[in-house]
Amino acid sequence: MSKSKKLLWLLSLLIMLFSMVAVGGITRLTKSGLSITEWRPVTGTLPPLSEEAWQKEFDLYRSSPEFEHHNNHFELEDYKGIFWWEYLHRLLGRVIFFTATVMGFVFWRKKEFSGKRALLLPALIAFQGLIGWLMVKTGLNHRPSVSHYMLAVHFLLALLTMSVVYHSLAKMKQPLVVKLSTKGRFLIGLLGGLILLQILYGCFTGGLRAGLYFNTFPLMDGRVLPPQGWDLVPGFRNLFENPITVQWIHRWLGIGLAVILPLVSFHLLRCESPAFKRPILHLVSVVVIQVLLGISTLLFLVPVPLAVFHQAMAALIWLGYCNLIFRIKTP
Repeated sequence: MSKSKKLLWLLSLLIMLFSMVAVGGITRLTKSGLSITEWRPVTGTLPPLSEEAWQKEFDLYRSSPEFEHHNNHFELEDYKGIFWWEYLHRLLGRVIFFTATVMGFVFWRKKEFSGKRALLLPALIAFQGLIGWLMVKTGLNHRPSVSHYMLAVHFLLALLTMSVVYHSLAKMKQPLVVKLSTKGRFLIGLLGGLILLQILYGCFTGGLRAGLYFNTFPLMDGRVLPPQGWDLVPGFRNLFENPITVQWIHRWLGIGLAVILPLVSFHLLRCESPAFKRPILHLVSVVVIQVLLGISTLLFLVPVPLAVFHQAMAALIWLGYCNLIFRIKTP
């Protein structure tokens, strides 16, 4: 297989995965994620094709907590409006799984991939589908919303899948030949840890709908952290389950990352290697855009377009970090 064909396959898969992240964001923000109450990996490929089939789906939804608590005014046409986003999300997952399976098999036959790598992507995507369904199930039992912990696992697994694809793409680029010092390795690792932590709290913020609290910046109702931020007992639960505290952590982690990243970048360029210049500048640029997007999303009460853009940019930041670490080659 020629290099150009392999590049096209990998780019197509990465674009589909990125689209999946964006569609997942729209599905969550339009409150469409609990509209399909059964997991049918094969038979669910086709949408309802008759009025009877639509009514059956709607009847299943009417027995869900979300309908009972929030949408008991829905008629069939209202239900169709939220059904299609969740259906598209699941359909795109099936297309990605099929593409990865075929691609892995072809690459393995052409000796471009090892057997393990050829199996890894389809296995990751299938596991992602399972995690997505388990996440949906958390919102179908008693409460009308999914677990923010499962939402975080679902999103981080999507980033892991994108990282596996991007690893193959990065190896096709010119490597960054540098001999990193101990401090340089530590700073790059610290940067990755902070980015992951910020993404994790972004998932918590989305899952708890914490962005709808205290839509002012930099203070929250004139205070650094309102007293309601410590309402839960025991106190440590506030760090993970109190939407006010979670939002506070997410906003200041973002500001901290925007401050730390230029300092780390300055050290890498001055003390390690000028070869870092382009990937570092790319990473700094997307982080600055992301911080501005996050503040705008908060101030404008989480409009769907801005919030989806914000979620998609989180994936771009992680890929920007991968572009840095995957290309480092020690002489």
